[in-house]
Amino acid sequence: MLEKLTETQLDAIKEVGNIGTGNAATALSMMLDKKVDISVPQVKIVPISKIPFLFDNPEEIVCSIKMKLMEDMTGEIVLIFEPKTVKIIAQVLTGMEINDVTELDEFTSSMLKEIGNIMCGSYVTALAGFTNLFINPEPPELVVDMISAIVSEISLPLALAGEENILLIETLVKIEGIEKELTGYLLLVPSVESLEKLLKALGM
Repeated sequence: MLEKLTETQLDAIKEVGNIGTGNAATALSMMLDKKVDISVPQVKIVPISKIPFLFDNPEEIVCSIKMKLMEDMTGEIVLIFEPKTVKIIAQVLTGMEINDVTELDEFTSSMLKEIGNIMCGSYVTALAGFTNLFINPEPPELVVDMISAIVSEISLPLALAGEENILLIETLVKIEGIEKELTGYLLLVPSVESLEKLLKALGM
């Protein structure tokens, strides 16, 4: 059903992303005590099965922060960071290098959840404002696992509903003092019923 979205509507969703990430950048700047800029270079509809191939290895261990969505829109929004991004964020947070993202300490895990909470929550708030839908996100959950395993869990309810596509929102995060831009992938995975509400709110 997502494939029904026009380029104009995708541009509108991208603009929602820019509004949300602008708010997220302000909050992250305060949290990290560094200037943070976040941009949304592209928003696209992709089959969920293609997500693992965004990474160097479909079996790569990644960090995901998942938030379930309730009320007018049900489903979930998921933020995925590849290991090298997590290592850079952890170093900014703690001043120490980590070698293995499966061995994050409690403080770093908590901070990653808060970063996910800020980024996902800011996008959901902007989307709710744009569509006039009441969307209530639940507290975030941090999952460190193979990207293929994470995608498999996300895809199950989609498959049961006969849907295969999701909304992929690529985000680029620039942190003061870090030369490389950090890439995060936001996946918006609404239920079929919620998708119908979203399409209606977007004028379809």
